[in-house]
Order: sequence, then structure tokens, then C-alpha cells
Amino acid sequence: MINGFKVITLCGSTRFKNEFLEAQKRLTLEGNVVITVGLFGHSGDDVVWTEGVKDMLDRQHLAKIDLADEIFVINVGGYIGDSTRREIAYAEYKGKSITYLESCRKPSLYDNYAALSELHDVGRISDEDFEKAGRDFDEKRKAAIAEYNACQGPWPYQWKNIDAVVCGVLQQHGIVSIDYHDIKDLYDADCVYEARIKGKGANDEEQIQSIIDTIRSEYQAQLHSSKKVVVTLCGSSDPSDLLEKLADCMDGLNAVWQTRKLPTEAPEIVLSIVYVL
Repeated sequence: MINGFKVITLCGSTRFKNEFLEAQKRLTLEGNVVITVGLFGHSGDDVVWTEGVKDMLDRQHLAKIDLADEIFVINVGGYIGDSTRREIAYAEYKGKSITYLESCRKPSLYDNYAALSELHDVGRISDEDFEKAGRDFDEKRKAAIAEYNACQGPWPYQWKNIDAVVCGVLQQHGIVSIDYHDIKDLYDADCVYEARIKGKGANDEEQIQSIIDTIRSEYQAQLHSSKKVVVTLCGSSDPSDLLEKLADCMDGLNAVWQTRKLPTEAPEIVLSIVYVL
């Protein structure tokens, strides 16, 4: 705050010059001190691309974030480029409030730490700051895992090609996806595996039967030795009514069942089984 006014720094791609100017005007009239970019490299200010200028401007913008109470991200159409992604991570690390022009998926704890690593690699944050960021990252990750262990909720893991299945507690801590290392921590597991089985056949009945046959022939022993199993059935149409057919061949497992709709028009069923031993 300066003399009772909140300070807001605008972040985003300079291709959105008009949106920058509109946000600057609106936020100023709302009673804020607004800090914006000095040049619009993607909107005609070609001097930005001369040697040394872009690097200087990037460093200046981090300093502008240091001066702010909040950053306002101009993410037209959901677009957030690499520079803006790093600025968001920097603002998060510095404890700044972050708001967006348009609603979007917020960066996870993992996303922000990776972006800070990029800033550190090019010398834009110090070794000391990066070490502190690493400690903060580890503390938040461990706190999320500890809180998860104390509650009931869906089992988190990364569904690589479609989306992330997220426990609400972990999402509150900024962890949008959990890697296999964290799954091992959660369940004190020796190993974590994922089996991806694609159905074969001309229709749903044939595809689900081929999946069941594959489970029985290739995975039955491992699954019955597992501490935890997550079954995600994905189909081009709603696959919920097919879960009952799978239940018989997985009877007795400590399993969580989920369904997902595949973003495809072709008739297709895919089964993901994540299990820990």
C-alpha cells in the first residue's frame, strides 16, 4: 500500500496491448496505483528485441512485482506465455495476491517451483532465494501429504493424457497433480505401477470383455497383492454403466473407481489401473 492505495502490477503477453490499457484504466479508476509494462514488444515496439533489452525488461518487471501488493494477469483466451508463467511463480513466492482477467486453471505448487528454477538458472533470483523456495516447496508438499493421510478422499495420481484426479485437500495446498514419488510417500509403498489397457472390438461390450480378459491374464496376481488400486474407466461415451462388469474380476480389492469421458468421437474404451505394492 502507498498512501492508502493498493499497488497492482499488470502481467501478461504484450500482444494484448488493448487489454493492458483497458485494465490499467479500470483498475486506476477503482482506486489503485497501477504499474504496467513500459513497452509492447509483441505489438510493434521492436526495440524490445534488440540485444540486451528484453533481458533488462524482464528483470525490471520482477522489480515491479516486488513493489506491488498484487499482480493482475491479463490472460486473454486463457493464454499465459513462459515469461508470464515465471512472473506468476515469482509473485506467489513473494507472497503477492494474484488475480486473473479470465478464469483459468491456477498453476500448481509443482508448476511454480519449476518456473522459479528457470528464473534461478538465468540468474534472476539468488541462490539464497531459490534455496528458500525449495524449503517452502518441500514443507507445503509434506504438509499436504500429512493432511491427506488424516482424512478420507479420492486417491490422487496423474492421469497423463486426459486430466489430473485431485484430492480437495491437496488442491488447497496448490498441488494439482501428484507424481509417483508422492504416492509412495502416501502409502509407504515399495513400488507404484500403472497399467493402461485399451479395449479391442467393434462395440462397448467387446471392448470391455477384452479389457477383463487382459486383467485376468496379466494383472490379477499383482492387483490382489496391492495396498491400493485406482481404477479409471474412460470412454468416448459415458462409461459409468460398464463399471459393474469390471467389478467381478476385481472383487476383494481395496479399490477406488472413477470414470472419465474421452475427448474423441471414435468408439473407444481405455482402462487405467494404478496400483501400489
